[in-house]
Amino acid sequence: MNDKIINKNSYYRILSSLILITLSIFSLYINGIFLISVLSILIFIMSYEWIEITENINTFLLKFTKCIINVGLFLLSLISIKFSILFFIIIFLLNVFSNNTVKVNKLFITLGPIYICFPIIFLYQIRLLDKGLELILWFLLIVWATDIFSYICGKYYGGKKLWVSLSPNKTWSGFIFGITAGTLISVLCFYIMNFNYLYGIYFGFALSLCTQLGDLLESWIKRTHSVKDSGKLIPGHGGILDRLDGLMLS
Repeated sequence: MNDKIINKNSYYRILSSLILITLSIFSLYINGIFLISVLSILIFIMSYEWIEITENINTFLLKFTKCIINVGLFLLSLISIKFSILFFIIIFLLNVFSNNTVKVNKLFITLGPIYICFPIIFLYQIRLLDKGLELILWFLLIVWATDIFSYICGKYYGGKKLWVSLSPNKTWSGFIFGITAGTLISVLCFYIMNFNYLYGIYFGFALSLCTQLGDLLESWIKRTHSVKDSGKLIPGHGGILDRLDGLMLS
């Protein structure tokens, strides 16, 4: 029975991953209003999940307002990063002096917009560069390879646990194999594009390591708040934050 549940969960995980990867590539290729809309929806959902994890708020209107504010941070960055940073400073100060909904520590609430919004802002700004699409696809391939091979190796090979109290399912084999896979993907991309493959090793290793650390960081945040998953939106994964944790830090 347990094996059937595990296999079913793996099936959902693979299927949802394929759907998300397809949507990601399509959105990045189309760009423009479509990509902005997709990123805005992502920020809204991640903000809602973050609030559920870190705050005690029973009013949907307040949750909705906070999510819209984070979307506003992203949309202001389309005009100017300076406007977005100024707006963030205002929101940061309001949270510092007036927020009484904290579950564990106010730091999680005040730094939430940085964790959620700025990686998306940077991603979109990179897409606007001359070779932005190629850069982001290279970056995403590293993140995806790290996640996928870390999961496969950790699940089917196992071995010594990486950090039981923080993430009981993660193993050293998955951690190392994920970083190796991400680095090799980076080198392959640099080789195909006729770039210096040594830089592919450096950047690939750094981004793969950050992807693994980002996963552990969110695990720590969830453990601190006694939460298993950030949400239930994605079958086999949990919430959007669960799926993008490695990407956010890297």
